[in-house]
Amino acid sequence: MLAKPSRDLILTLSLTVTFVAATLFSLALTKGEAGVAAIWLSNGILAAMFLLLPWRLSLPAAAVCFLINWLAGLWLGNPLGVGLVFPMLNFAEAFATAWLARKACGQTMRLTSLKRVAQLLLFAIVPATAASSVVAADVLTLFDRSFNVVLSTWFYAHGLGMAIALPAVLLIARSDTVRDFHREWPEQFGLYCLMAAVCVLAFAPVRFPTPVIIFPMMALIAFRLGPRGAAVAAMMLASISSSLVLGSQETHTGATWTMLEKTRGIQFLIGINFFTSLATALAIADQKRLKRLWASRTRVARAAQARAVAAGKAKSEFLATMSHEIRTPMNSIIGFTEVLMKRGDLPEGANRQLTLIDRAGSSLLTVVNDILDFSKMEAGEVDLSPRPVEPRAVAQDTLAIVAEVARRKGLDLQFNTSGEVERAVMIDDLRVRQILLNLLSNAIKFTERGRVRLDLEVTVEGTISTLRFVVTDTGIGIPTEQATKLFKRFSQADSTVSRSHGGTGLGLAICKGLTELMGGRIGLDSASGYGSVFWFEIDAPLADAEAPPATGGMRKIGELGAKVLLVDDHPVNRELGATVLTLLGCEVVLAENGEEAVAAARDGTCDLILMDVHMPRMDGLEATRLIRALGGPCAAVPIIAMSADVMPEMVERCLKAGMVDAVGKPIQIEALHAVLAKWLEHAREAAA
Repeated sequence: MLAKPSRDLILTLSLTVTFVAATLFSLALTKGEAGVAAIWLSNGILAAMFLLLPWRLSLPAAAVCFLINWLAGLWLGNPLGVGLVFPMLNFAEAFATAWLARKACGQTMRLTSLKRVAQLLLFAIVPATAASSVVAADVLTLFDRSFNVVLSTWFYAHGLGMAIALPAVLLIARSDTVRDFHREWPEQFGLYCLMAAVCVLAFAPVRFPTPVIIFPMMALIAFRLGPRGAAVAAMMLASISSSLVLGSQETHTGATWTMLEKTRGIQFLIGINFFTSLATALAIADQKRLKRLWASRTRVARAAQARAVAAGKAKSEFLATMSHEIRTPMNSIIGFTEVLMKRGDLPEGANRQLTLIDRAGSSLLTVVNDILDFSKMEAGEVDLSPRPVEPRAVAQDTLAIVAEVARRKGLDLQFNTSGEVERAVMIDDLRVRQILLNLLSNAIKFTERGRVRLDLEVTVEGTISTLRFVVTDTGIGIPTEQATKLFKRFSQADSTVSRSHGGTGLGLAICKGLTELMGGRIGLDSASGYGSVFWFEIDAPLADAEAPPATGGMRKIGELGAKVLLVDDHPVNRELGATVLTLLGCEVVLAENGEEAVAAARDGTCDLILMDVHMPRMDGLEATRLIRALGGPCAAVPIIAMSADVMPEMVERCLKAGMVDAVGKPIQIEALHAVLAKWLEHAREAAA
């Protein structure tokens, strides 16, 4: 690519040569009493020179053009005075047009739309040529020329020439006008040759179809070669048509026209064809530009989407890894703590210390669970599982969970009901209990003395029951201006709260998300120092069936009486699992990896299999598939995933591999007992 000084020099020489050719061409067409050319293209080229070139090149080139214009006029027989007036008027007209064009279209002069072409025409070309026409007509009256004839002839010739030549040169000189219209040179050359032939046929003195045939040719060039092609075709049309028509004495119909009529006719034909084809080319160019912009933005959007998907995947992988890495040691801490707390031979001080360890482990587990739950909600992976449930039973179960904590703090835990609280409704009781447990736990956490009260109000209208839960405490309260932040993620009313009471700031955001998922509302009424009132309400359809009876708590340890295959690669996890399963009255068979698990499952003597997922040599998923492929009784044994990775994707993979359920680590004795009892009962019913 040429350097800018070289390009400017080549452009200067090109414009100068073009100006000389256009001047000689126009002067050759000068006829009639006004002594003015039928179409004057030179001034448009001169104005383009002022717009495209730096002053150090444009002024010397303009001086050369001025001299050539004057000498050419003298050579064609113009008087000395008239020969000097014409170049001066041309120079002034071109300079005025260039100055007005910069004011109207900006410094860049990029004709990228029909609007910008119209601005150039209306606010630069028309005023400049109109002013020069008046001055020319007034000056030439001194040389015995008709004022009216000079005025009209000059305006039409110079206005049309400027309107064609200036946009044409600006479009030809800028390479960005052909970005979307790149064609091989044989096609370009062929189209321009065809354009020249059509012009000759249209205006030759033969009985051939009228000049209307020019329009489809220029439209074709506009479609194929764009604005630059339309500009070149217009210049060709102006040159060929002016030469043929103004040099002929007869029209195609045989009627004789005056020179003025022929001049006006050819000017009109050139102008209408040029601006029509240019408008078409600019519209197509704009369409291509928008298409290119749309494609570019689509690529950007797809790239952003790919980055978002990758970020989401990385986030899920990070959460899964951190969940696994945190839960693995927590499994030992919480599991062995629960085992030790069930012993009755420990001193009182040891029991108190174990209680502190259990609380700390439970707090850490709550943090991990909050992060995972919020991640699930953000990903839209939380599904509701409604079943017939009594609202009173849900509230009482939740109160039973927090009752011991409230008792240790000396708080009065109250429960009030109103309405049909014992009528079964269809709700996801686990999610409702999760919301209630969070609100009650917060109330107890932030209340040092006094009471915490849960009010349950049930209103039935038709087949829909509205459940309203209200948790009231006498704790520290929340300032009104800070209350709106509480339901946002990672938000707490005061930064000192997390230091004094702990928590991630996700609990209430999770409650809000779950409530809205169930189509309900959640809110807060509070003032600093006066306690807080948290409430949420949901609508639930009445249940057709009765709610299942309460289980009455966990069955006593030792009632399971099952043989369980425990598969885990971590020795501490195997020891803890064996200890807990023994407490639950199970006979335990141990395996370190998937291969040992498949071998142990072949004899078909196990009632249940607890399978770790991530293991060396053979993971739990592959081992499950191989056990299911064994056939016979061993293939029907319930296999339960027991892993620290409890992300939804992993649970789904476990179920697809052939497992029936999943329990997370850390092991919680009550939860593990409930899952084992459930699948043992299913297995025994299937065998009966």
